[in-house]
Amino acid sequence: MNRYCILGLIVVLNACRPQRPPENPDAWKKIKLDFKQLDADGLMGPANGKVAQNYEFCIPADEKHWKQVRKIDKSAQKNGGKGRVGCKENQWLVIGSTNQKNYQRVLFQLASLPFVERIEPVFWE
Repeated sequence: MNRYCILGLIVVLNACRPQRPPENPDAWKKIKLDFKQLDADGLMGPANGKVAQNYEFCIPADEKHWKQVRKIDKSAQKNGGKGRVGCKENQWLVIGSTNQKNYQRVLFQLASLPFVERIEPVFWE
């Protein structure tokens, strides 16, 4: 095979590969965490007392949406109540943690879900 055939084959194979839709940078606007306070591991605070940041958001109260969230965020837990984020009766409050690998990517993917309106920090009292 000559090099033009090989080059043509590479171009065709790349063109046939399914393309991911472009990411929407507006998803970051839904995330209300202060990333400046978090280190690369998703922790904040003094060196001898670092802690993770918990966050909360609402999802429609059904298993389909819950499975989508759990596929993205293994730290996610369903909780009762409305939370500070103000879940409605037909929604579940979900709490997650930045104490996980690629936490910023996890948050972005959660915020990209059309049914997640905003992600707020949790302040335990």
